[in-house]
Amino acid sequence: MLSSVFEYVKGATMSRCEEAETPAVAVPVPEPEPEPEPEAAAEIKIETAPFDPRFPQQNQAKHCYTRYNEFHKCKAQQGEDAEECEKYAKYYRSLCPTEWVEKWNEERENGTWPGRY
Repeated sequence: MLSSVFEYVKGATMSRCEEAETPAVAVPVPEPEPEPEPEAAAEIKIETAPFDPRFPQQNQAKHCYTRYNEFHKCKAQQGEDAEECEKYAKYYRSLCPTEWVEKWNEERENGTWPGRY
């Protein structure tokens, strides 16, 4: 029996896997669409008040209070619409908590603000 199997294998010109193979068919693969580029948004620059050697400590409460006063002093001296005062406004807005500024603005309106300006 072994010899008959050997004869069968010896006489075979193709393996069963080769017989089962079918010719390859080229299937077109669609190219992926490129992702749309995001629109160029306006560049936003986020920064805080520059270092002030008068306030080297970590606690910036006094720095906040001083910048708030400097802003109102500038407005009192230069006028309400002075452009050069805007840097002080930017500084105190970046340093001071909103609750403090709201309270101080109310005190200024009521005439109870302890600052000079």
